[in-house]
Formats: sequence, C-alpha cells, structure tokens
Amino acid sequence: MDPHQRQRLLGVLEAEGLDALVATTPENLFYVTGFRSISHAIFRGAELYGVVTRGGTGLVQPFNAVNTWTVAVGDKGTSTLNFGFDELKDDFSKTRQIKLRNLGSSAATFNVAQTNASGSPHSIVLGSGSVTIPAGGAVELGVTLNVPVATAGDSNGAALSFREVAGLITLTPATASDNNGVTLRVPYYLVPRALSGVNVQMQKSVTTGSPTTNANLSNPSGPITGNADFYAWGIDSPENQALAANDVRGVGVQAFPFSATQQLLVFAVNTWNRWSNAAANEFDIYVDVDPANGNGDDYVVVGVDLGAVTAGSFNGRMAAFVFSLRSPGAAVDFFATARTDSSTALLPVLSNRLCRTGEPCLSAANPRLTYHIFGFDLRTGTVDAVPGVAKYNAWSSSISQGAFAAVPKGASGAIPITINPAEWAMTPALGAMVVTLDNKAGKEEAALLPLELK
Repeated sequence: MDPHQRQRLLGVLEAEGLDALVATTPENLFYVTGFRSISHAIFRGAELYGVVTRGGTGLVQPFNAVNTWTVAVGDKGTSTLNFGFDELKDDFSKTRQIKLRNLGSSAATFNVAQTNASGSPHSIVLGSGSVTIPAGGAVELGVTLNVPVATAGDSNGAALSFREVAGLITLTPATASDNNGVTLRVPYYLVPRALSGVNVQMQKSVTTGSPTTNANLSNPSGPITGNADFYAWGIDSPENQALAANDVRGVGVQAFPFSATQQLLVFAVNTWNRWSNAAANEFDIYVDVDPANGNGDDYVVVGVDLGAVTAGSFNGRMAAFVFSLRSPGAAVDFFATARTDSSTALLPVLSNRLCRTGEPCLSAANPRLTYHIFGFDLRTGTVDAVPGVAKYNAWSSSISQGAFAAVPKGASGAIPITINPAEWAMTPALGAMVVTLDNKAGKEEAALLPLELK
C-alpha cells in the first residue's frame, strides 16, 4: 500500500477507535492491498476480502484457509507477532514464538523465511530455516526481531513521522504434498521511536539588576540528536489519573516576525500521556487579545483533525484553526506539528487571524494577550478544563523565547535566558518551556523551568 494511504487509514482507525477495516468491493480491495482481480471485478459475488488493522494489511484467501491442516499462531492466540510500541535508547532485540499446530494425519514440513520486509531497517533471526510438525503435534518456532536504534527513525521527520517495522514470516511447504501445498504467513510488526536524552537545567531566580541566566543543555544518554526549542511558559497543570492523552501538563508560546505587520505565534501543548495519533484529541486555547477591556475572550485557537472540520470526516492530521467568538467561520494556515506516539502538539497561527475586521485585534499597537486551555479526548468525551490564565506579549516577550539548539549525543551547551523587567511587570511568565520532540513521551518532552524575578 502507498505509505500516505497507509498513514491516512491508520489515522482514521485511531481517530474512530476502530481496530480493523474490511474491504470487499474491487475498488476498495485494490486500495488497501494493491490486489486487482479481473474476475472479482466482473463477478462481484466472489468472496475476496482485504483487511487493514493497526498491525498490518492482508488479503483473506478462503481457498487456502479451508485447505490447510496446519495452523500458525502468534501472540496470545492471534495470527500475528506483535512487538508493540517501543521507545528506544539502545538497539532493539526481542524474541516471539510462533506455535505451529498440525491437525492433519501426516507430518508437514515447511521452509521458513522472512519476506515483505518494510519500514525502518531491521533483521530477523529464525530459530530454524526448516520445521517439521508431526501429525497431531505442535512445534514452536522462535522469531527474533533486531532493529538498530541509529536508523529506527526520530520524531522530527516530515508529516506525522510515523515509524514502523513490518514484514512476514513465510512458511512454504517443502513439497506439494506438505500441508496440501498451502503456504502460511505470520505478520510481525513494531512501532519504534528512537530517543534523545536532552536535559535542561536553569537557576530559579534572577534579579532586576542582573536579569540574565543560562539554560544549560546536555544529551548524555540519548542515542540520537535532540532539538531544544524554547517557549515562554504560561500554564502549568498537575496530572489527572482519570484522563488520557488530553491531560494537559504545560502550555507555552513563542512568536517570530512573519511579515512587516504580522507575527507567527506557536502554542506548545505538552500532555502527561502519550497519544497514538494526536488527532484523537482536541485542544482549545481561548485567547483574549484586549484583556484590559475586560470583555472576555475573543478567539479560540483549536488543534483538531483537519478532515473533521473541513470535510466532516477524520483524516488523522491535526491542524491549527482559529475561530472568532464574535463571528462565524474559521481560518487555518498550518498543520500542527503533532507526531504519532508523542505527547506535544505545536499549534502555529498568524497574528492577523486574531484580528478580524470590526473585532478586537492583536497588533503591534495592541500586542498583549491572555490565554487558557481545554483538552478533549474525542473518543471518550472526557475534558481537561485546565485552571489558570497566562499572559504574553506577542511582539516583545517578557522572557527570552524562540531559541532553537540541536544537541547531539554527548554534547552540551548553554542558551542565555533574559527577563525584561518592565514587560515582566505586565505579562509575567512562569519561566521557560523547552520542547524536545525526540525525548521520551510525556513530561520528558517538555522541560518546565520556573524562573522568578527578584
């Protein structure tokens, strides 16, 4: 299957809370498996089915299913070897067992091989290249999956940065009489995520007379390079055990000049728990662009599935929308940076989207805003109503933000952090928020560093 189609289908399955999709028509069967049959197109009653699961894709073959007398069973009585999700600090190596049961009256011998390997580089070590199952008996075959962490893939690639390791363990009858000539196939699957180990340390206070300190960076343990991305930290929230990936831990914001009159704002939302696909959640950031007027929030920055808003159907990609609380319609300019199997979403918006005609307007002449957040789990309906309101100046932050540093394994460095005392008096931050998307999901993805001005 085309990788983009696969990612889209997996995103839909995740967002809808489904485990599998079954394709029956010739068109859909070709879409999910790449299998095209002229007879199936002409005789549409033919029993051919394609199955897409979160663990792989397959073409169901009824003839072989009823003619085999040997059954191959993987994990927990299923027909797969599921190695799950793994955040890697070292090379991955795990062994699973395939149990072969012969229900026939004569022995069956198979030649065993790895086939259809795809995804991140990996290798398979088989317990044996040939296996014989006696009549009425059972044999176990060990399968060891090895994945080098250096090439497993990080979270800073294109689009969703979805990484996978997949393939088949194919058991081919040694002769035409073995197992009625029916070949057995057991898919294996792993979702790997190589980790960086970026640490950040900073003193907790500065003085008005000396308002600068350093954020000290290091990557002592991660096998890959991690990036440190700096935000003005505005919201802090304790863990709620009753919530899942919508349990907000911290929120920060950074801004950059986008044009002569516009700023690009990026809201960083870090959660306590890992999601499989961010689009199964929704994050609503309510923004008041004229807080001095006391007339309430003006806009909502919403991180939500693009297809759900624009087409009424989930497509597995979170985007950053801006809605007005005073007029209808929504604007969207960017996808969110929200990787699969992660816990941090970056929501970029243009400042002019917070400035509708005849409505309160964020601008260089009116640069200050306040914001607060809600997190929604779209599958369970649970809501995280996060307490607290943050303040921020989108043209002149009260604390250094926007710095970006790559930290290779074993490297260290320092980023200066300065408080502007005059702006701090009007829009104080909690401190600095440093996002590293390749760190372990959860709290490790965002260092929340408190800083006081004394």
